[in-house]
Amino acid sequence: MKKLVTFAAVASVLFVAVAIAVIFTGADLPGFAALVGNGLMVAPAVPVVTLRAQLDQVTRDAEAKIASIKDTMTPEEIRAIEDEHRGLLEQAAQLRADIDVAVEAENNDRNTRTVSAADAADILDIGTRAGIPNDEIQKAIREGVTVADFRARAFDHLAERSNRTPTNPARILRDEAETRRSGLTEALAIRLGAPEPEGGPSEAARDFMDMVDVVEFASRALNHNGRLVTVRQREELLSRAFHTASDFPAIFSDAINTSLERRYALANPSYREISRRRDFMDFRPHHAVGIGEFPMLKALTEAGEIQFGTFGEGKETIAVVPYARGIRVSRQMLVNDRLGAIAELMAGYGRTVSRFEEITFYAMMASANTKLSDGKVVFHADHANLAGAGAAITTTSLSTGKAAMRKQKGLDDAALNITPRILLVSPDKEDEALQYLAPVVASEALKVNIHVGTLRPVVSAELSGKAWYLFADPEDAAVYQWGYLDGYAAPRVRFDEPFGAQGIGMTVEHDFGVGAVGFAGGYKNPGA
Repeated sequence: MKKLVTFAAVASVLFVAVAIAVIFTGADLPGFAALVGNGLMVAPAVPVVTLRAQLDQVTRDAEAKIASIKDTMTPEEIRAIEDEHRGLLEQAAQLRADIDVAVEAENNDRNTRTVSAADAADILDIGTRAGIPNDEIQKAIREGVTVADFRARAFDHLAERSNRTPTNPARILRDEAETRRSGLTEALAIRLGAPEPEGGPSEAARDFMDMVDVVEFASRALNHNGRLVTVRQREELLSRAFHTASDFPAIFSDAINTSLERRYALANPSYREISRRRDFMDFRPHHAVGIGEFPMLKALTEAGEIQFGTFGEGKETIAVVPYARGIRVSRQMLVNDRLGAIAELMAGYGRTVSRFEEITFYAMMASANTKLSDGKVVFHADHANLAGAGAAITTTSLSTGKAAMRKQKGLDDAALNITPRILLVSPDKEDEALQYLAPVVASEALKVNIHVGTLRPVVSAELSGKAWYLFADPEDAAVYQWGYLDGYAAPRVRFDEPFGAQGIGMTVEHDFGVGAVGFAGGYKNPGA
């Protein structure tokens, strides 16, 4: 018995060794069958194995081909190598498709196959010698598993059993290439003007913080070690970086977007102080519920009956609109610039998008076409939120506006008691608003400014004239609403074309929506 066990163990080891040789060297499968077809085992004729071995070889050939590009080569030699590289990639793609077809065919064959008595005996023999539990062997026979597939299971079972001895291998917590790409992206984004994270750059980014231009980052992405002396060498390296299968296009795109997003986040346009944010799930009009559109609670009847009221949902609608503009990073910027001009471009566009939102909001606010569901503009005499006559900012005029807001009523005709928090003015009224809301020590009680500390002044250059406004906290009683398309909380850049004679074409895209959703939380005085 001991000799039998030893013989089986040796046979299993030989099978493992020969199988590995076949898979990784592409050895001829019939030769393999002749080598081991001595009664101990029969090699499976598995065409998928051959295809996968061929795919592995083609992939290695492609990697070696692109790595063979040298700085001393002429552009024609480099293009010839790149053409051969593309051909190998196409061959690899075809092999993957062939593998998918072969796997599907084998699965179909397995699902329709019945196990013969001879195959069942072989499966039982292989499973018993490999130490596979009897119930798993019987299940394989019932499911019509082929002898070849079951032999592979036995191989896996033996390998698993041999690896049960605890070891402490080194753990790779993150792929080295991914870490390097992340570091390059972060360092380039910071060089393009993105504010540094709190605590400074990450460990992965610190290795690249000494680089000062795009060509250096492209060189590191390509693992280029030679010197770049002439402008032509720098330009050709950039062309390779954007055209070959390197990570640099993704690194450059991610860095540009990170820089733009962080610059944009620093902006604080005034419209956000007087309106609430609600993002949009899609481009269709969304319904908004305003203050006072919920019915008041009522006592239950003696019978415990609940009285139902009306609900104002769906009165006002607002939608997000896609916007975009094309820009170009020139060839000169990429080849010669030390990231200064590109950084300034991104910083400027972050501010530009913020200004665009401010302009869009106040244009909507001033438009006579911005109407609520009742067909009237937001500030209207019928809404009891428009002063009958213009007045300067005084204790009396502010008190009148506050009283009007507190007296606004909801669906059940109950006073909403809305508290004004913001005084919005144009630059023409800025000094008046600031002077009036500044604390003053009065010698007489009647001269005390009772509104100091209750209102916060907000000034927008998009307004003009003498009119002034009172607004409640937008989260308590919103008059206007703004938002982004869900998942896009900042403008984003897309590349239209790769590096070429005139540089890189990009589009800055932004999905933004504004609109009126109520009137009770605001008050307007035409001013004087």
